[in-house]
Amino acid sequence: MTAKPGGMRKYANVFDGVAEAYDAARPGYPPELVDAAIAAGGLGAESRILEIGAGTGKLTEMLVERGLRVHAVEPGVNLVEAARRRIGGSPAVEFEIATFEDAALADHSYDAVFSATAFHWVDPAVGWPKVARALAPGGLFALLTHIAVEDSDERALAMERELLAILARYVPDVAEAWKLPLPLAEMTAGVSERSGNISDAWDWIMGFGRHDLARPEAARLFDDVRARSHAQHLEQTADEVLAQWRTTSLYFMVDEARRPSFEGEYRALIERNGGTFPYVDCTFLLTARSAVTPGRD
Repeated sequence: MTAKPGGMRKYANVFDGVAEAYDAARPGYPPELVDAAIAAGGLGAESRILEIGAGTGKLTEMLVERGLRVHAVEPGVNLVEAARRRIGGSPAVEFEIATFEDAALADHSYDAVFSATAFHWVDPAVGWPKVARALAPGGLFALLTHIAVEDSDERALAMERELLAILARYVPDVAEAWKLPLPLAEMTAGVSERSGNISDAWDWIMGFGRHDLARPEAARLFDDVRARSHAQHLEQTADEVLAQWRTTSLYFMVDEARRPSFEGEYRALIERNGGTFPYVDCTFLLTARSAVTPGRD
């Protein structure tokens, strides 16, 4: 990849401009993984939670439904408005319109920090230590995201290869670093191999280093790194696939004048292969404990 992966963070704000489409197209999170995170943190009614990058509030809503008090930090004004509509006027949620880097947070004041499909947009030089400082000693850090894992269906494998060829024509720098989905067992093994440092494990899950998230200092800030996953086989029509892609950073990396052509090629790929795009959607939950004690950074 010719561009520094960290340079992708300039696309962190594109989602606010498509907030309604984002809310409609993006999937939520499996309740069993949210419950597993809550159990891992020993969280209960009135536990104080910090959520980083709340988006349109899909995870926020689940945390509130489980009796937790949430301080949700999100820089997108339109995204926050969508989240407020979703959750209503619950006194259990406080929204702060700010980046995580800029948010003023009291040290060791949260029982848990959650972030769903958002922490890769945070500057890792700031993010890992700031989360550790915000957590109470032994507090839980829970990261969630959706990734595709390898589908044993030959049609799915062939379509993934064709999609990579399309990406190479429109965003060659990205395609150069892009990897086809790996089997779930291989993904899980890769996380286990990196469990000594949460940032290494998360960097692997989020794209095998494509986001440049790993930092050696994170190893001393968190311990007890554990991964859980929930996989399901899905098939989407071309309209469904494109609706979701229009809310991704990758879509905005395609030159605006070429996006109709990109969409046309993507739609043609799906339609000549039976009219749906099959894939295995895997939600990963990565949890760790703060190893920071008061008075020590």
